[in-house]
Amino acid sequence: MNPLKHSLGLVSTALLLPALSLCTTNILHVGFGIETPNRLLDALLAHTVFKLILSPVVVLGGPLVVFALNAWQTFHISADQVNEEFVIALSMKRAFGSLFYLALAGGLVLLLGAYAFAENFQVVSL
Repeated sequence: MNPLKHSLGLVSTALLLPALSLCTTNILHVGFGIETPNRLLDALLAHTVFKLILSPVVVLGGPLVVFALNAWQTFHISADQVNEEFVIALSMKRAFGSLFYLALAGGLVLLLGAYAFAENFQVVSL
């Protein structure tokens, strides 16, 4: 196994865990009415270390960094001139691990973005 791909998977997992745990906790609380994970989250946030781990920079930045790192490994863009035409090609490797992390990170970014929009949305009457 390639050590670079193995370490990229570990880094991706570590960066996704705060956002994944926060989203899972909220989905269990709001969607299924299970309050135990939410109480555990409140107890963890009483400590400074967990406040840093679950800060907005880490929760939003982690999936963005994972998406960028795995996109860098998966996608390749090339440009060339063929028969007086400028051709741009996008190719994608079939690296299922990187594609999994790309999909998970993209889904978390979309979920957190939709939550931030819905939480802060206000109807303004004229």
